[in-house]
Amino acid sequence: PPTPAATADPADDGSVEPTGITPNTEDGNPGDPDPGDATPGEWPGLRNRLRAAAGADRGGTPASAEATRYVPTPIPAGPSPSLDRETALTVLAGPLSCIDRPQPIPANRTGYLDVVTYTRRPGFEQDLAFYGCWDWHSAVNSMWTMVRAAKEMPDIPVAALIREKVGFHITARSMQGELEYLAANPTFERPYGWVWLLLLHAELASWNDPQAEAWAEHMEPAADLVAERLEEYLEGLRRAVRSGTHRSTAFTLSMALRATTMYPRRGLETVLRDTAVRFFADDDDCDVEDEPGRSDFLSPCLEEAAVMAEVMDRDEFVPWLDSFLPHMDSADFAPLRTSALTDSTANMDLEQMIETIGRLAEGSSDASTLARLRQITTVSLSDTTYAARARRSHLIGLAFGRADAILRIAAALPVTDPRVEKLRNLAAYHGRTGLETMFDADYAGSHWISSFALKYLVEVAKESEP
Repeated sequence: PPTPAATADPADDGSVEPTGITPNTEDGNPGDPDPGDATPGEWPGLRNRLRAAAGADRGGTPASAEATRYVPTPIPAGPSPSLDRETALTVLAGPLSCIDRPQPIPANRTGYLDVVTYTRRPGFEQDLAFYGCWDWHSAVNSMWTMVRAAKEMPDIPVAALIREKVGFHITARSMQGELEYLAANPTFERPYGWVWLLLLHAELASWNDPQAEAWAEHMEPAADLVAERLEEYLEGLRRAVRSGTHRSTAFTLSMALRATTMYPRRGLETVLRDTAVRFFADDDDCDVEDEPGRSDFLSPCLEEAAVMAEVMDRDEFVPWLDSFLPHMDSADFAPLRTSALTDSTANMDLEQMIETIGRLAEGSSDASTLARLRQITTVSLSDTTYAARARRSHLIGLAFGRADAILRIAAALPVTDPRVEKLRNLAAYHGRTGLETMFDADYAGSHWISSFALKYLVEVAKESEP
């Protein structure tokens, strides 16, 4: 998910956040602040232990105060979404409409699709595969969305069109161009784009289809390179990136693990599992109250719990989860029960959001914040509108990100666990919210949200599997 007004990064990995977020480029990823470099006091659980030591509970209330009984707001009732034909066609509208639409030439992109003079590389449609959908990683995950939908529903009316698109983009020549660019730019799209590439390749390689077999063969050298680099990246990572955006370590691990279940890479799988245990096994009391962040499309707490559900045995996972997430009916869990789209900024229309950004610029006393906010007000109205839509798109994507992670957590619990039904109902609520709003951010959302919608719907389908 992009924004047009982000700061350029010489080691561009394609992950761009809404304007106003302090750049951090250690891993070649501009935009979101790096919780991996946070002070220990910002790590999950520690803040709450400090509160406890000061005589306060997790909500910051003095322990001596008389407790007020919290009554949770009921989760809105409704059916669980499913991947039927109508929903699939709705989801596919995004990737089918953007996969051939060349990425724009904003200030944060040089090298991949454009030369230094900001002119198109000649022959890019033959020499590159992932040049559509605003940015590289969105082109990759849009391709995955089309492939996975065709696998799930081979008789869908647009199946032939999907094959035509995939066959045009993934050729021996285009993937050679991708391989050469990735080889020459070792931090490009690290790690977010990497794991989507691995998942796309694994999806094709595991598809019992002659065309898919050829496409997977074209992709294999690039996927092998990325897998090798991902191992090196994770082994050298000093601390987990505990964010709700592109560099989330938990999301990276979950996505890559999913790919290895379809296309085995034993060495990578070992590193993924070891990394999850190294960073997350001793965590407790995740700071749910801090969610969502201003640009989150993932839930840091839920993503971490979901990846531990994959790497831990059930006997280990259940007590770990008990100490990691608050009780579902508690006030501490409330931020995850409520749609992020109900916050005040999300409810603004675009004109109100633009006006608010302008007022922030005039009222800010922080020089760096003022400079960034003034930058917004000096760009064209269309750019400012796009920035507002980009932020809204992240919150829409967060609905699917939460729903997907919640279902993975529920699947790891014993069927008799009373949380299972509540978690599934909560996932259905977030899933419905996402589907109802997925086109509300226009192209700022339609070029990527479908991937998260389908990723969630695939998890829903697993519930009915024997």
